[in-house]
Amino acid sequence: MKIFKYISILLILLSISCCVNQKEKDEEQINTTVQKFWITVQNNDEENYLKLIEGSEEYRFAMLYQLHYLNRNYSKIKAITESKEIQIKDTNELGGSQKCVEYLFVKPNSTTEPLSVRLFFLKSLGYNKIFNVQIIGNMPKWEKKEL
Repeated sequence: MKIFKYISILLILLSISCCVNQKEKDEEQINTTVQKFWITVQNNDEENYLKLIEGSEEYRFAMLYQLHYLNRNYSKIKAITESKEIQIKDTNELGGSQKCVEYLFVKPNSTTEPLSVRLFFLKSLGYNKIFNVQIIGNMPKWEKKEL
């Protein structure tokens, strides 16, 4: 009887260990994908940007507009993306269980609303692809220099 008890405990511990290891692997893959995203933005690399985002061919021009906008403003947002540790959050915002990485860019000494860039990931697509990119805020107004 004790053998069954020890085997049960061992199986539970192994399953917990596997879950923790899988979560770390998932987060590592998301971190790598986010880093690739910002490298493609910095380099204005249209081809690799579109490869990173699921379904981007359907919305090619909208995706490229986002890329070029982020690239034009990269010098303003670079310090924020490099200084922040990537925080991965669980969300159901777009339906289904997803992971999300969000950046909030605030212009110093400005009355312009902050700009939010959110990257969504679905496990079913693999964490090496971005499911959706949302840029929230008044993009043209955020880009302008204030007097």
